[in-house]
Amino acid sequence: MIETRRRGDAADAAAAAGDRLVVSVGGDGTAHEVVNGLLRRPAATPPRFAALLRGGTAGDLAKSVPSPSRPEQVPAWLATDRWRRLDAGRLATSTGRRYFINVADAGIGAEVVRRAARGPAWVGGRGNFFGGAVVSLLTHRNVSVRLRLDDGPVLRRRIRTIAVANGAFLGGGMWIAPKARTDDGLFEVVTIGDVGRVLGIRSLPMLYRGRHGRLKQVEFAQGRRVEIDSDEPIGVEADGELAGSTPAVFEIMPGALEVIDWQPSGILSPDRAQLTD
Repeated sequence: MIETRRRGDAADAAAAAGDRLVVSVGGDGTAHEVVNGLLRRPAATPPRFAALLRGGTAGDLAKSVPSPSRPEQVPAWLATDRWRRLDAGRLATSTGRRYFINVADAGIGAEVVRRAARGPAWVGGRGNFFGGAVVSLLTHRNVSVRLRLDDGPVLRRRIRTIAVANGAFLGGGMWIAPKARTDDGLFEVVTIGDVGRVLGIRSLPMLYRGRHGRLKQVEFAQGRRVEIDSDEPIGVEADGELAGSTPAVFEIMPGALEVIDWQPSGILSPDRAQLTD
């Protein structure tokens, strides 16, 4: 067992793990580092990765890739000899290249992440992200971008944010991409367009319930490669970590990892459940 003490420790430990199973104990930020460590080293087969996401700020990945919620479940979880492939994303921005496993976005998301990171620990991840979202909605200025999916045409949009989703949740429980699956070789691309401040705050609860698709300013699409560019730099975040600014290119890496195929009794992950009214 390795205790991380500073940023980068988890990535370095994962990169040095060889063919061993890597178990991440922490939050989405720890999982993000571990995935970057695993995928930056060459491997003949997909690295095996187990994310025990119960000690961090948000825990959004655990909603799409189930892991134990109670200590007594851990032995059975680790003993499970069923595995499934998990896609990952590769992201290039102003600060270079990195990988992500859950959701990345360009727009207001980077502002929310920055504010949530400064919030008091006693509030909790969901509270800090909610507070960060409210403040950001009051101050954020929508921007014009150029968006391209795969080999399609360049689309011009004025946006609040564009989420490039492998998993379904971000921001401490916002169900941003209800139809996203972590194993289908595709991103779910969610564009929240020119939403004003008042509507942005009023519709915030819809994001937590996965109902924001009812807004005419919201568009859904799928793609394997997403390009976002803009005349002025726009902040980008990945898995709740700041990741530079536009121009940004997101590419899916199908089956890049193997994870334990574990389902708590009577619970379906969003990957395997259907959104209902």
